[in-house]
Amino acid sequence: MFDKPRFIISFILGNQPQSRTLEHDSETLAPVEAEALVKQTFPELKGASMTDVQVQKRIKPDESDNVPGHYQQP
Repeated sequence: MFDKPRFIISFILGNQPQSRTLEHDSETLAPVEAEALVKQTFPELKGASMTDVQVQKRIKPDESDNVPGHYQQP
């Protein structure tokens, strides 16, 4: 599946919900650690004040356009 565990980090920034996906070596990731990693990985968020940080571990690979329901009849 994945080389490293992947996580979706969701947070509120400027009253707007946002999320980022990142890989990390550990199997779990605390919200405080996730916030620090997001700020380190994404330069545009370096000095940002985030609230309501939540972490979800991805267990499936990205499905992209292969998801049923994305197809149209010819």
